[in-house]
Amino acid sequence: MSTPADHRSIVVGVDGTATALAAARWAGDLAARQCVPLVLLGVAPALDHPLTAVALAETDLLPELRAAAQRKVEEAFAAVRGDQPQAEIQRIVEAGIPARKLIERSAAARIVVLAAKPTDRFSTLLLGSTALVVANKATCPVAVWRGKTDHPLPDRRPVLVGVDGSPGSAAAIGEAFELASVLDVGVLALHAWNDPDLLQWTPVPDAWTTLAQREKALLSERLAGWSEKYPDVAVTKVVQKSLPAQSLLEHAEDAQMVLIGSRGHNRLTGLLVGSTSQNLLHHSPRPVVICREQ
Repeated sequence: MSTPADHRSIVVGVDGTATALAAARWAGDLAARQCVPLVLLGVAPALDHPLTAVALAETDLLPELRAAAQRKVEEAFAAVRGDQPQAEIQRIVEAGIPARKLIERSAAARIVVLAAKPTDRFSTLLLGSTALVVANKATCPVAVWRGKTDHPLPDRRPVLVGVDGSPGSAAAIGEAFELASVLDVGVLALHAWNDPDLLQWTPVPDAWTTLAQREKALLSERLAGWSEKYPDVAVTKVVQKSLPAQSLLEHAEDAQMVLIGSRGHNRLTGLLVGSTSQNLLHHSPRPVVICREQ
């Protein structure tokens, strides 16, 4: 099992929902295994929030809302403490906007964890706003927890990582090996290729076989050195001619989490999270960890 490179904390957003409670327990397990502190962060509305300032000032609700946020943090603390009696757990309640507070905490975090509701879509508050904003702007990996709330803790299934040759993918590979080593499980490295230009060809005999061999060599090249660094981690390589999101969702059923890299800023939107990442954030049955080049 590997030794953490530093003692940065794992930060998890707490909002009182069942998925947030499950995310906190999942994050607590990772923190205990990596011997790093777990930060349970609750966020109460602030007077400077443009949509709530007048209402809060007139009704004097701020103390009550802060107390409610504190109760949610204490509930999460009790749940995590039940799983991890010896873990170092910090309870923090701040006033402000959840996405902004999580992004601020990401500067000193090992990973930021937040929950997605099973019915989330772009129009909902959590995944449509907080999760995407944090995934785009956090300076550390961001895990959006998805799964069954009654079985949130890591298990014996492998860690699935998407490999495409981008800098973000390289960061995801490193994170996947680290987490797999910590969890004492294997890595399932998936490279899906679907070059539209190739579809215009009329392949000569064995052309697709040759192309598949080329893609297998690319995957091996991207993974080179990681098995030497993490000799305790078994690696399974999969190469498919398919859309990346489709292949990752198919293999996610047999994995315990999915790691992918961000694809860099889109020139039109300025977003880091690409279409594959957004597809997984909305449809993956497992936690999705988005990584970018540091």
